Amino acid sequence: MHITGIIGSPRPKRNTAVLVGQVLAGAAERGAHTASYTISQMQIAPCNGCEACKHTAQCVIKDDMHTLYAALNQSQGLVLGTPIYFDHVSAQTKTFLDRLYAYLGPQLEHYYPRGVAAVLAVCYGDGDPALYEEVVAWLRERLSFYYGIHTLAVVKLHDADARPAARRPEALAQAFAAGQQLVDYLSQTPHGG
Repeated sequence: MHITGIIGSPRPKRNTAVLVGQVLAGAAERGAHTASYTISQMQIAPCNGCEACKHTAQCVIKDDMHTLYAALNQSQGLVLGTPIYFDHVSAQTKTFLDRLYAYLGPQLEHYYPRGVAAVLAVCYGDGDPALYEEVVAWLRERLSFYYGIHTLAVVKLHDADARPAARRPEALAQAFAAGQQLVDYLSQTPHGG
């Protein structure tokens, strides 16, 4: 079983990366093969709206997104991490999501691999733990509606500037458990393995 982690933060060793890493560690503990990619360290251009993928079911932009397409095509699980910047997902995360448009082929058929489940890791600096539920809901709905990805768990870290993930054992434990849960879920369904 392959689980791919996507780190949508421009700060590659901070809260988002820590949480994604912990989710992947939990998945690895259950026997999954894991890999993580930091978008800000890759050359990934924004979607240019050319619509070529509607004829070929492939993106014509030649950049590092093709490394991510290859990883995603082999993965049963997705761990998507983003900080909240200016009340929404980071620019890096949005670029990644926009480039997934290539999976919607000629008649907007769904070419994303079937049966994928996800864990979301969301970090932000505000102290209100109930904030940004609408962003989490937006992410869940987009992944489900366009790509058939079931979001199994959300690890949400508030007050992340004052209390970083690395110093919050409860957040690390929650992330680790979410990774285990992801593998357990995928192992019990026909598409997992």
